[in-house]
Amino acid sequence: MQAGVASVELTKAVSVSDPFGGTSAVAGSIATFTIIANVSGSGAVDELVVSDAIPAGTTYAAGTLTLDGAPLTDASDADAGSASDADGVRVDLGTVAAGTGHTIAFDVA
Repeated sequence: MQAGVASVELTKAVSVSDPFGGTSAVAGSIATFTIIANVSGSGAVDELVVSDAIPAGTTYAAGTLTLDGAPLTDASDADAGSASDADGVRVDLGTVAAGTGHTIAFDVA
């Protein structure tokens, strides 16, 4: 019997939208953070949780947390995510099979 070996790669990116239609980080800008969790190898990763701190000097934009484009609530409740300035972002992906991935996104101001 051969056991599967899976690994997780996290890729984080940010895009900035300023109030003037540009991409400069100025007062009033919104930064959208995207974290991609890709599982490779064989088998699966159990109890995969992705967490990230809210960057210093910014404020989490309430109601912007998404998983694979679907909205999540900010509260620790029945869905997979939670987010706040104090605790950052946390998304419970559960068991993720190798060869698959998930995208988490949220905004800060």
